[in-house]
Amino acid sequence: MLKLYTWLYALCLLFTVMPASGQSRYFAHSVGAGLYTGNNHFAGGIIYSPRFNFGVISSRSAFAIGTQLALGGSLRSSYNRYSGGNSTSFFMADVPLLVTYNYGTFATSGAHTRLGIFTGAGYGFHNGSRNINDVDEEEGITDQVHVSGPVFTTGCRFLIGHTSLGLHFSYLFNSNQYNPDIYGIGSAGLSYNIHAVRRGI
Repeated sequence: MLKLYTWLYALCLLFTVMPASGQSRYFAHSVGAGLYTGNNHFAGGIIYSPRFNFGVISSRSAFAIGTQLALGGSLRSSYNRYSGGNSTSFFMADVPLLVTYNYGTFATSGAHTRLGIFTGAGYGFHNGSRNINDVDEEEGITDQVHVSGPVFTTGCRFLIGHTSLGLHFSYLFNSNQYNPDIYGIGSAGLSYNIHAVRRGI
């Protein structure tokens, strides 16, 4: 799992070192904060969302591949509990790989509108901890959270003055057997859209 996170972080870093000319046309990114919730699990973190437009349809719409990478902490976790010989960690990470359709503001560098929307799907991983009263490993009940599976996201982008913000909602379905009592992880976040080129509207 750690190796997978490392490769995904490296992929995100590759986005950020692209040439400036490429960034203005195909690359976009935002930074913000979000909350994550599941069965007895509640976490928060900082979100960095880079994306690369691989299919530009027009100046106002494009298909993109990217992520909503979140790092933070589990807000309801056990600090002195042990499960399977490993202490529960306060650390939280959420790593989805997404293909999205973007329309309106911030969809491309040439989209100068006051409102935009996006929606997409992909595959994601969520790692964290939670506070439960009884750990039952035979029933698969543990205070460690390791969820992975299909993820869906949707949201909007809007302007307040000359500041571009984004609001997103996501749901990660749990398709592994580590936490059978967790059906999925829901999340919501607010981000600031970082403009490579600022223009008046």
